Amino acid sequence: MINRINQLAMLLGLIFILLCSMRTMSSPEFWSHLAQAEQGTQLSWIQSDAIPHVSHLYDSLLHTCWKAGGATFVTLLNSLALLISFGLLIRVAAPWGNLLSQSFALLISGHLIFRSVEVGPGSVMVLFIALFSYILTYVNKRIVLYGVLVVLQILWTQMHVSFLFGPTLVAIAAIAHAKSNPSKTKQTPIHLVYLIPLLLIVSLIHPAGVGVYSHTFDTITSPNPIYWFSIMSDFFQVESVKPMLLFVIVLSAAGLITLKKNLPKYHTILTVIGISLLWTSPKMSLQFVALAYPFLVLSIQSVSVYIGKSLQSGPKSNKLLLSAQIIALALFVVSVVPIVTNQTYIRNGSASTCGIGNMTDLYPVELSELLSHPDFPDRVINQPADGGYLSYIYDRSCFIDYRSGIYDENVIKDLNQLLLGDAETFDRFYETYRPEAFILNCLYPTSAQGIVTLIQRDWKLVYFDGSTAVLIVNRPTYESLFSLSNLQQTGLMKLEKQRKAFAHAPYQKGNSVTLIGAAKIYLALNRAKEAEALFGLLLKEGYAMPGALIGLGNAQLMLRKFDEAFITLQQAVETYPSRISCWISYEKACRLTNNDEQQSRAAKRIKTLSAKFKEATTEEDS
Repeated sequence: MINRINQLAMLLGLIFILLCSMRTMSSPEFWSHLAQAEQGTQLSWIQSDAIPHVSHLYDSLLHTCWKAGGATFVTLLNSLALLISFGLLIRVAAPWGNLLSQSFALLISGHLIFRSVEVGPGSVMVLFIALFSYILTYVNKRIVLYGVLVVLQILWTQMHVSFLFGPTLVAIAAIAHAKSNPSKTKQTPIHLVYLIPLLLIVSLIHPAGVGVYSHTFDTITSPNPIYWFSIMSDFFQVESVKPMLLFVIVLSAAGLITLKKNLPKYHTILTVIGISLLWTSPKMSLQFVALAYPFLVLSIQSVSVYIGKSLQSGPKSNKLLLSAQIIALALFVVSVVPIVTNQTYIRNGSASTCGIGNMTDLYPVELSELLSHPDFPDRVINQPADGGYLSYIYDRSCFIDYRSGIYDENVIKDLNQLLLGDAETFDRFYETYRPEAFILNCLYPTSAQGIVTLIQRDWKLVYFDGSTAVLIVNRPTYESLFSLSNLQQTGLMKLEKQRKAFAHAPYQKGNSVTLIGAAKIYLALNRAKEAEALFGLLLKEGYAMPGALIGLGNAQLMLRKFDEAFITLQQAVETYPSRISCWISYEKACRLTNNDEQQSRAAKRIKTLSAKFKEATTEEDS
């Protein structure tokens, strides 16, 4: 009976992993991979040359699956790859923990990777790391080991820049075997050492040849722009990953202290590397879990055994086991419910929802008529989120997308500064690229002010639907585009349709990216009445995200509803006391309502938060 409950707990852990991966697709990187499959790697008109197509096999397979079964087929295959990966990791971790420990490790892993799991090559990376660890753990015959790992390394190199993990894992295994009792090792260290250069050499069996190494180096040294989970996180109070990271570090340390067996050197080294990667960026959670999962199991098992022994045997020990099983089941329920009801996606600012599908509202989906018009300009500036979509759907060169190792980091910095109204940057940017049109994603933090900046410089807004805005420089050449009134109506009709659907069933389909973008743009354009209505709508169902509270308060200030604004912004500072933008708006509301005491308090808080922000910025720069 006990074993069956443990089996159930582990099965539920795998179901949790599956549910974390079953989400509607909103990752911009997905479209770049599809575009590369059809057009090669020179997607941007600012690229002087095509880059090595490292992921050519992955892109081709993704494109084939997309054509065969669309979002459903692609999502299911991605989830299957993740499940197979965890199945292999469970086998690798089997000597170090029982089924119940595995179930807890699966739940922890699901929480860690939730914001990093997308339909993309990340799942393939986890699969290859798991395969390498499994083979290095269980394959005894040297010929089989060499043959299988060489084939896997060749395949890995055709799919993702993470292929260097292959030789790295073998090197770590060699170090671990060198430090272990020779009678207990399945491979001699020297034979594993011979395998390392062999894997590095066979990685050159790639259409790009040595280019795979140069592009991998570029990706590591120049990772910008980086996409992680959402492009509108500034509108929300995203849950910090630090508590979970600290918990994992403490758990691993406890495992080291309480373990009575000899420490598994291979898994220990991998865990140290995994923690180092995760500490540098929460985006590295997939790498951490793939590397450190067996040690997580070991730590949980070691701590539980230590607690069990401290309680000695008998009824207390049995009660401890029963309590652990109940906790595992309870954690599963507590973890799953917010995901299947979309609460986790909504609160963390994701455009995805639990399930299968394609979230196209995030992208410029209604621009066929405009982009195919013979007078539409060629030199168009877009932000990274729309780059891959524009390239694949409309078969046109983009300005920038979310591929790493291609663009100078100053490109995205200058674009943001331009949109925020920096005159010097605008002139320099314009002189360099000579843009004639901007396609802006309204969810970016700089887009609302960017539309104002461009309009003030005599650019015309020719399309707006809440998530996308298109502006064209005001020249007689483009008069035919300015007269497309039907196109303008199409965007506004889409926005109104989304508004009515959301008003009827708020958050039934997750976050409304259209309404969030529209509310921000209306506020920036001083259309306070429309902004107030949309921000008020977004605050339904108890989702008091900071962006909506601040937006509503600022709209009320514009409408001279000072008392209402004071109440709204007071809620904002009480709910989000560390958001300086809340306090800035609140200070203004206090001043306009003659609340001197609260205004003084707000001013002090702004000063404190400003100092902290400057200190944090200085540390990052150094």
